[in-house]
Amino acid sequence: MTALTSACSTNGCRAGIYGAVGTLLGVLLSGPLAVALVAATRPQPPWHGAEVFARSYHPIQTGPYLGGIVLVAALVALLTSIHAMAREEQKVQTHMALVFTGVFATLIFFNYVVQTTFVPELARAYEESNAPVIAAFSMANPTSLAWGIEMWGWGFLGVATWLVAPVFRGSRLERATALAFIANGPVSLLGGLWTVARPGWVLTSAGLVAFAIWNVLLALMASLALMAFRRRLRGPLTTNSERA
Repeated sequence: MTALTSACSTNGCRAGIYGAVGTLLGVLLSGPLAVALVAATRPQPPWHGAEVFARSYHPIQTGPYLGGIVLVAALVALLTSIHAMAREEQKVQTHMALVFTGVFATLIFFNYVVQTTFVPELARAYEESNAPVIAAFSMANPTSLAWGIEMWGWGFLGVATWLVAPVFRGSRLERATALAFIANGPVSLLGGLWTVARPGWVLTSAGLVAFAIWNVLLALMASLALMAFRRRLRGPLTTNSERA
């Protein structure tokens, strides 16, 4: 029987493996555990204005955003590797995914540079004239511009993972991987749309639960991709048993 899933190049598979491992590391460094660590040590109180934010600021609060930079870089590597192993008839679709991935990375990298470099300096040297800028860009403020950038940025990644999902096919493992990549599409887009309808929801109890669930989905997606890349590295899948 003709193989439905071909082996990828050694370099391509290894890059995908590194991207998947980096994604798992990024989830650990930027996800619920990292946020809980900040909350247990140097938390920001609920938003009551820029002055309160500045008084409560501590460098450890930038930790999850630094971890987020790792996460974004790893996802770029992961999506690029998936594009590289796409069949010729899928290249238009995966090229589109790379464009959406580029938009995602640009938005989120910008946001995390602001959170780790720009906002902290404004907080350290706080002046009343800086208050509107802090309110507009700090993610401690649930209705800030930064949250619009954040949620729409991850929404663009959702489109990208949806588009590359068909690259995984054939075996049970590959089909499960495809489903995880597909699921990230509507979940991420819904977050952006809900932010339009209900600004500020991200830091409510429901928003924090959604954040935790989405991180689990992202970790699942990366774990399945890691296993799929490792299997492809060993060679083509051709047997009926692997398709069962």
